[in-house]
Amino acid sequence: MKNSHQKIAYTTYILIALNLVVYVLEIKLGGSQNFIALERLGALIPEKVWAGEWWRLVGANFLHYGSLHLATNMLSLFFIGRLIELSLGAKSYLTIYLVSGIGSMLSFSLLAYKLGMGNVFLVGASAAIMGLIGAILAISLQIWLRKRYCVIARRRLQQVIFIVVIQFIFDNLIPQVSFHSHLFGFIIGFLISSVLVFIKFNFKQPYNDR
Repeated sequence: MKNSHQKIAYTTYILIALNLVVYVLEIKLGGSQNFIALERLGALIPEKVWAGEWWRLVGANFLHYGSLHLATNMLSLFFIGRLIELSLGAKSYLTIYLVSGIGSMLSFSLLAYKLGMGNVFLVGASAAIMGLIGAILAISLQIWLRKRYCVIARRRLQQVIFIVVIQFIFDNLIPQVSFHSHLFGFIIGFLISSVLVFIKFNFKQPYNDR
């Protein structure tokens, strides 16, 4: 990563602040576990999305069901978000984050529509954060492709793949977690990041992965 220790991840801190502000609004409107309050603020409900309330594709990414949900996501965003922001830059990072989150919500809404589950209720930044995990895999894969005989690059890629597999195993075991929204977020994040990292490696300044 290029001198990441000398920079501050402002975008990550702003995203965390936005999530905290929205959480305060949840509390003021009736509570973070109040379905009416969450619905008013933009929780993803597929049938409402297809009825024209497209803003829910964005809003749902900044809502959280309870303090534990908020804390775990913000902790993940603090560590993973800073890593991606300081590696790829604020613009690429924000693109990955928002497109992964919104794209996942849209993909989930399409799936729910096809399965006849239009009244499903979904909130959380997890899908966008899974997009950032997809970005970590994309970065590790690109480094390995450039340095296939480098033991460190190979081990790093193996470690990232292992973490991703463990993440999805846990997603399947925890009933409250939306496996499909996480999967969609991860895939979208990986694909977008692969393109952005490829451009960065081949057409911009060299990437320092030490």
